[in-house]
Amino acid sequence: MSNATNKLSTANRAMLVGAIAGGSASIAKQWQQHKTGQLETNTMVSNAAKDALKAGAIAGSTTYVAEQMAGRPALSLLTILSVGAAGLYLLDQSSEKNHEQ
Repeated sequence: MSNATNKLSTANRAMLVGAIAGGSASIAKQWQQHKTGQLETNTMVSNAAKDALKAGAIAGSTTYVAEQMAGRPALSLLTILSVGAAGLYLLDQSSEKNHEQ
C-alpha cells in the first residue's frame, strides 16, 4: 500500500479515533462484569470490537459528510450534530437489543 503524501484524510483519522474511543468505552462499561466473572473474556473482546467498529463508522461518516459541506459552516455543524446523534441513537438501540437477549 502506497501513500504518496503520508497523510490520512480527516475522515480516516476520525474513524480511527472513534474506533479507539468506542472500544475503550465498551471495555470500561463491561469491566466490572468481567472482573466479577459474569462476562467471559472472549465475549467482552467481541463486544468491544463491535462497538469500536460502530463508533469508528459513525465518526468517519460524520466527518466525511461534514467535509463535503466545507463551504457552509452552519450546515456542516448541523450535519455533524444530526449524523452523530443518529449514530449514537442506533448504537444505543443495538446495545439495548443485545442486553435483552
